[in-house]
Amino acid sequence: MTTLPLDRPLVGITYSSAELAEFLLWRSMFRGVVAAGGVPLAIDCRDPQPDIADLVGRLDGLVISGGGDVDARRYGASPDDPLLRGVNPHRDEAELAALDAAVAHGLPVLAICRGAQLVNVARGGTLYVDLGRDLPSELRHRESEEALGEPLHDVEVVGGTTLAAWTGGGTIGVNSQHHQGIRTLADGLVPSAHAPDGLVEAFEDPRARLVAIQWHPEVLWPAMDHALGLLSGFVGECGGPRV
Repeated sequence: MTTLPLDRPLVGITYSSAELAEFLLWRSMFRGVVAAGGVPLAIDCRDPQPDIADLVGRLDGLVISGGGDVDARRYGASPDDPLLRGVNPHRDEAELAALDAAVAHGLPVLAICRGAQLVNVARGGTLYVDLGRDLPSELRHRESEEALGEPLHDVEVVGGTTLAAWTGGGTIGVNSQHHQGIRTLADGLVPSAHAPDGLVEAFEDPRARLVAIQWHPEVLWPAMDHALGLLSGFVGECGGPRV
């Protein structure tokens, strides 16, 4: 058995055990954090987590991961929309409490796919409930999970951002599996990548150590240097002092 050094940063990763059967590539997330120099800790948010803020206070960084849709009532959309998928208010509540605790403790936060959408909503932004219906485009944003190991489309990374420092910036090929997206970016958040159809694919919060992205570097890292660079940049931040 391999023993990890005790000085590696401890990175909490939220998820829902109810979705494990659908997300076959979850193991890549944990392998990616290890490859980037961290120690991953899974935090199941399927059910209420009353002590999650205390748990986050013991971490060095937090990943809010992908999964089902955010409760539409949080951004003024109809909860009865037939295109909503996998809504779990318990998970929303737990991850928002984890986010608040991480920001309060000055921890780096990486929000991925659903996580990015949740952060935007928490800050007052809105979402497209379904891109295919609400923002028709020739660009595909969703493919099968098995296809996540390869890029699906390009994004243009905004220069001078944390994301640019981690990935090398410019145009990068990303994988994609989201049917929702950022409609209105919340006040105070700064876009750091766009898709060719104009959709915000990443953003940052300059008031916190927070980077949010719509793609999945936790799956793409074995194939793409920029994906491993992103994870390594984030984990490196987790190893630094709290601010």
